[in-house]
Order: sequence, then structure tokens, then C-alpha cells
Amino acid sequence: QQHAGVVHSSNLCTEITLNTSHDEIAVCNLGSINLVAHLSAQSSGFELDFSKIKRTISTAMRMLDNVIDINYYAVDKARNSNQRHRPVGLGIMGFQDCLHRLRVPYASEAAVEFADRSMEMVAYAAYWASTELAEERGRYASFPGSLWDRGILPQDTLDILSAERGGYVELDRSARLDWERLRARIKQHGMRNSNCL
Repeated sequence: QQHAGVVHSSNLCTEITLNTSHDEIAVCNLGSINLVAHLSAQSSGFELDFSKIKRTISTAMRMLDNVIDINYYAVDKARNSNQRHRPVGLGIMGFQDCLHRLRVPYASEAAVEFADRSMEMVAYAAYWASTELAEERGRYASFPGSLWDRGILPQDTLDILSAERGGYVELDRSARLDWERLRARIKQHGMRNSNCL
């Protein structure tokens, strides 16, 4: 939301950063899905069930979006911010439980690979759910001019960061899911929520 204001700080837990101004106070609308509940037994062991993740996240995003409308706001500045940007922060719990069930050591490359794979699924499903809500309920008010509106997804900001650092950002940027399909959907329907994760 850099086009709509300045991030002066984060919330106390620092998991989400939002704009604040003279007429807006950033508000956290947070939830988590239990990742271990999305492992399914396969002949080769346990695997993440992406279709189940998508269903759960679709429901979770709808619930978090509803919170914005039905919540009690002690001050108008909080209501203003939430109504204008509709930010939510969907996270996970049960990561260590997944590693335990998969028999993967926490401090291993396999754990890093699982984290990358699982969070790509969560991000994709959350962004997709927000486009569905946008199609049904409309885009968030400050969507025009946002990074989403300009076709820049969160992972694309790594290219911007790399350019600012003179080319040095050492990260695995590979993807397993059809991000181009999601980009097209965002271009067509927009996003319901300025922040999703």
C-alpha cells in the first residue's frame, strides 16, 4: 500500500506492516490454519493436500474479511483503515507437527524445502480467495494504484529489492503453482484485501 501512505511501524508482534496517518490507525485481522490438518497419508508417506488447503483458506479468508465489517472499533481511525484497505493476515500453525509427521529434522534442507512448498500453497490459495471475494463483493477501496493493481505480486518485489541492492538477493525463486493464471485473475477481478498473509 505504498501508494496510499507510509508505514511508520509494525504492530506489536511485527508480523504485519500497515499504513498509519492522521486519520488511520493500522488494525490486525489475523488468523491461522493448522497445517498438519492438511497432511494426507499417501503410499509414499504424508503429503500436503493442496485442494484441502484451498478449501480451508477460502473459508478462512471469507471469515477474516467478514471480521472487518462486523468488528467493534473503539476509534474511528481504526474503522477507516480497515474499511479502506481491508487487510488480513492469514498464517499457519502446526509447522513443527508437520515436520515431525514427515520425519524431517527441523534444521535441515528438507525442512526449508517443505517450508517453501507449503507457504507457496498458502500464499497462492489466500491470494486466489481474495480475488474470489473481490469478484463477489468488490475490490478494496484503495486498490487502484496498488502493487496488486499494477500487476506486482509480493514475490515480484524481490526483483525490486535485488535491483536496489545491486543484484544481490540470494533466494530460491522457483515456483510450482500456476502464478500466471492467478495474475490474470487479479487483473480481471482485483483483490478484496490489501494484505493477505
